[in-house]
Amino acid sequence: MDAEGFNERVPCPRCASERTVSFHYLEGFVELECPDCGYRSDAEELGALTRFQSGLLEREDAKQDTLPIPIRAMKA
Repeated sequence: MDAEGFNERVPCPRCASERTVSFHYLEGFVELECPDCGYRSDAEELGALTRFQSGLLEREDAKQDTLPIPIRAMKA
């Protein structure tokens, strides 16, 4: 899952900054990150993998607008 990041001047959907970084993966997908506002296009997927000490319970009828799960940036 190695990807190269490029500044392709893609506007951030949250703050419209063009200082975003596009990561192109060999598998064929692209993710976008914004250093100005912290936007990450993969935040929802990462949030689904992160749990608070296994204390969150999931239900079919759970509201989708629950508290955001904090994500720490990974550094190589």
